[in-house]
Amino acid sequence: MENGIDHRSQPQDEDIRQTAVPMISVRDVTVSFGRQTVLDKLSLEIYRGEVLGFIGPSGSGKSVLMRTILGLNKRQTGEIEILGRNIDQLNELEKMSIDMRMGVLFQHGALFSALNVLENIQVPMREYLDLSPKLMDELARLKIDLVGLKPDTAEKFPSELSGGMIKRAALARALALDPDILFLDEPTSGLDPPIGAAEFDDLIANLRDTMGLTVY
Repeated sequence: MENGIDHRSQPQDEDIRQTAVPMISVRDVTVSFGRQTVLDKLSLEIYRGEVLGFIGPSGSGKSVLMRTILGLNKRQTGEIEILGRNIDQLNELEKMSIDMRMGVLFQHGALFSALNVLENIQVPMREYLDLSPKLMDELARLKIDLVGLKPDTAEKFPSELSGGMIKRAALARALALDPDILFLDEPTSGLDPPIGAAEFDDLIANLRDTMGLTVY
């Protein structure tokens, strides 16, 4: 990756890192689009409880790396392991099990415009879990509170939300299944002035501490 800077908080003790299984392991990954190489034999490891962020200009490969780890981009070389499992060697059931342990906040929220906030948060629950409508409502409202949104946000549609509220609603959906790993793509872009980057960073740090998250 060109121009990317690795910013890592809560680094693990080196002895622990040598014996622990990384939550995410990337080894010699290369991703190219046509003649442009965006990731060039990149390697990194992320351990439980760490928050790893990359800083760089647009086009430096930050989003490409995340999408490659998630299996959304094709890579030319290298291996990726998530939760100790090589993602190229998973069957459908194993892949679903891994997917359930990851939450993703995409750059622009990616909320479904035809669904209200409560229904958006319930999408992963409906896909992966067999829960009653009442229990899904209760869990979704808990996530709404967890990310600092007001209770009445549940019935609002994305078109009625500010940029900062969309980010938080999308974050609530990413947390719907209580994941082990949380992926954030440009999490502070598009925030409203009252909800600045520092406040959002504090929210993520608090969620990391309370939920035991590993954050990329």
